[in-house]
Amino acid sequence: MGIVARLLLFSAIVVYGQTKVTTVEGITEYRLDNGMQVLLFPDNSKPTVTVNVTYLVGSRHEGAGETGMAHLLEHMLFKGTSVHGDLKGELSARGADFNGTTSFDRTNYFETLTATDANLKWAIEMEADRMVNSRVSRQDLDSEMTVVRNEFESGENDPGSILEARMMSTAYLWHNYGNSTIGARADIENVPINRLQAFYKTYYQPDNAVLLVAGKFDQAKT
Repeated sequence: MGIVARLLLFSAIVVYGQTKVTTVEGITEYRLDNGMQVLLFPDNSKPTVTVNVTYLVGSRHEGAGETGMAHLLEHMLFKGTSVHGDLKGELSARGADFNGTTSFDRTNYFETLTATDANLKWAIEMEADRMVNSRVSRQDLDSEMTVVRNEFESGENDPGSILEARMMSTAYLWHNYGNSTIGARADIENVPINRLQAFYKTYYQPDNAVLLVAGKFDQAKT
């Protein structure tokens, strides 16, 4: 192989840094050099494209006095970054259907937008930005804590939620599956900002994330 060909090959590896793993029933899996798993599921019958990032962290990863931290962090990631200062406003301006959810083993964020190259590029760049650059500040935590506490109180008034919590705590005596994802009131109200920031920096990394793109898009370009 000549030197020009070797340089071009090296450039391709640096730029793309991806390995195709397999294709099953129309879903193609790639692994990036930074450890991120990527799943592409094109469906040209859709007028939309969905970008979903799942982090392999949930309430079971919380330490003592940290119950509810994973869910609190989910809320905090909608507060924006230095680049995307008004994240919810930007999503709404693009007509996106967006949300996030937290469970025992994972936390995910998604947005569904009109299928255009510009929208897909924006969504992927935004998710890459908030993966490592989100504001996880004391000021934002103070305002969002009350929102999460309202969710907690709503669950306390729901018979189904109470039954599930009691069943899980009985089934898992010494495991975090026995704690509800929403957390305990005392932990929600008093979580230290430095521990929340450490939780974010530890688990919100490319090698702990799965990116799924589904809908109408150009697979090679994506």
